[in-house]
Amino acid sequence: MIIPRNPHLLLLAMLVFLVFPASVRADQVLTGSPLWDGFTSDDGQGLYHDLMRAIYGPGGNTVRHLEVPAKRGLIMVREGTIDIYTCLPDPVDGLELAKEPMYEGEFHAVFRKAACPFWDGVSSMTNKRLVWRLGYYSPKDFPVPIEFSETTSGTEALERVVRGGADFYVDDRNLITESMRGLKTPLDKNDYRIESVGFRQYFPVFSTSKRGRELRQVFEEGMRGLADQGKLAPIYEKWRLPMPRTYQK
Repeated sequence: MIIPRNPHLLLLAMLVFLVFPASVRADQVLTGSPLWDGFTSDDGQGLYHDLMRAIYGPGGNTVRHLEVPAKRGLIMVREGTIDIYTCLPDPVDGLELAKEPMYEGEFHAVFRKAACPFWDGVSSMTNKRLVWRLGYYSPKDFPVPIEFSETTSGTEALERVVRGGADFYVDDRNLITESMRGLKTPLDKNDYRIESVGFRQYFPVFSTSKRGRELRQVFEEGMRGLADQGKLAPIYEKWRLPMPRTYQK
C-alpha cells in the first residue's frame, strides 16, 4: 500500500534543507575567497582548488568554492555558511588559522621609475605612499615608516600609482600582473618597475566550531601527508608557484 505524502512535512523538510548551513553536510566542504588567478580561478582551476581537492576528496567529500569578497568570506566562515576561507597571513578574532601554510611567497611593489629612479630596497619606501587591496597588508609588514591607503581592487590601486596618487602598489607579483592586464588604458611597462618588498606565509581560515576544528585537523594532516608521499611538490610545480619551505626536505 502506498502511503500518501504529507505535503506539510515535505515542505518543512525542504525548508530545513535550504536554511541549514551547507557547511554541516558531511559530504561537502565549502571554501570561499575572492577570485585570484592561479589560486582560485572561477573555472575551478588554481593552486588552492587543487590542494583542497587533494586533501578532502579522498575522504569522500565534494569540494565547492564560492567567489566572495574577503570581508564577507570571513563573516561566512564565522556564521558557518562556508567552511574555509582561503587564505590569510594573520589570525582573525573568533577564527583560527591552520598550523600549516597553503602558500608562501614574496610580495612585491610596482612603481613608476621616474618617481623612484634609485631603488635601494625597502628603505626606498620610507615615508612613501603605499596602496594595497583592502585587508591584504598592514604597516607591520614593512620595516620602515610608511603612509598607506586601501582599495577594493588591484586595478584601482594600480591606477592610483599611474595617476600619481600613490607611490607604490603592493601585491603578489601574479596579482600585480593581473591588475596591469585589467587597466582600461594599457600602460607602458618600460616606465614601471616591480621589486620584491617582503615574504610571508598564507593559511586557510577555519571556525572554532567542532566541525571547524575537525576540518582544520584534516587539512594539517593532509598537507603533511601529501608532502611525505611526494605528492605535494607536483601541485605547486603545476602552477609554477613555490612550495612552502616547511614542506621541503
